[in-house]
Amino acid sequence: MVDSNELRRAIREDRKLRLLYRSDTGEETERIVWPIIPGYGEATRLIVAWCELRQDFRHFRTDRMIEIEVLEATNGLRKGDLRRRWERWCEEQRSRSGH
Repeated sequence: MVDSNELRRAIREDRKLRLLYRSDTGEETERIVWPIIPGYGEATRLIVAWCELRQDFRHFRTDRMIEIEVLEATNGLRKGDLRRRWERWCEEQRSRSGH
């Protein structure tokens, strides 16, 4: 299990994270993500983040995180901008799905 304090620190300080992540199929990938907020699924904890690899917002389950590293690099945005972008993205997704 990863240290949730480190996840929260990365969010609070707008730091990028390097994740070693295991997919649902067992494939391990390394990702650089810009964490936005912690969250909860039906039975799992997760973080919402911008994924540099996928160039999109993604949810990453903490139980699939093998290793994390809080990087010195920041996301380069003004405080709150990344969250506002994610909120607009959520609205667009809801509009597309008719909800």
